[in-house]
Amino acid sequence: MAKPTVSVVIPTHNRAELLKRAINSVLRQTFEEFELIVVDDASSDNTPEVVESINDSRIRYVRLKKNSGGPVARNTGIKKARGEFIALLDDDDEWLPNRLELQIEKFEGLEKDVGVVYGGFYYVSQDTGEILGKRIPRYRGNVYAHFLKENFVGSPTLLIRKECFKKAGLFDPELKSSQDWDMWLRIAKYYKFEYVPAVVAKYYVHGHQITFNMEKYISGRERFVWKYPDIYKNPQILSIHLSQMGLLLLLSGNAEKGIRYLVKSIAMAPLNVENYRKLLELAIDSRSVEYIKKILQFNR
Repeated sequence: MAKPTVSVVIPTHNRAELLKRAINSVLRQTFEEFELIVVDDASSDNTPEVVESINDSRIRYVRLKKNSGGPVARNTGIKKARGEFIALLDDDDEWLPNRLELQIEKFEGLEKDVGVVYGGFYYVSQDTGEILGKRIPRYRGNVYAHFLKENFVGSPTLLIRKECFKKAGLFDPELKSSQDWDMWLRIAKYYKFEYVPAVVAKYYVHGHQITFNMEKYISGRERFVWKYPDIYKNPQILSIHLSQMGLLLLLSGNAEKGIRYLVKSIAMAPLNVENYRKLLELAIDSRSVEYIKKILQFNR
């Protein structure tokens, strides 16, 4: 086939029952000039048979010899990509049909210093299919300062110039969580972000994402925070991270460590009104168990 405009990368591991939905949502795209690279992270289920059962020449199947984790699987797909743009989709999420079309059209009118176009997404319950909420794009342009405080984009919504990965590097396999956030922050250091004001994907909430392991989540978040002097050397920004981790630890039952984080956050920046506002928003929304799950899953 001719060189595709977009390379879609789906990393997968032992989710054959969900993978087909993700693949089909790509194949149903109204924009058709893409290749789909499915990177099987050494699954032990019937993932190979699921991929083989789908007859479409745009699909490329790559199987890793040993289970290496999501970042390695994503990086493998990115390295093999032939397209000008990279789009990522986790095996348990789904795109809406016009996702690529909207974002390719948006890129056509943008300068080369814009490296990413993202969109909004629905939070959807895997168990019931119910839409639990949605996140609409807010920030454009130079968004590095915003990423220092929060991850405001969803990985199933980004369309990224491939050159961004050459400049910013690939996903960090050393992070146990917050790999997405880390990647977007590094890209934002060199490129501007733009968005389409539309929901383009479904982000499914269930109990199997890595961040339901609170120990791994906090460990990854801590490593992420201490990776960036722009975070840990700025009390105003660091206090936001500490207070969020503290509240999530409290809600998960680790009161001792949670309180320690919260106290440290307040002592570090007692007049940081933005921190209190973000913490209050999180505390109010966290009265919903499903929202707690969404917060944990999103910041992986």
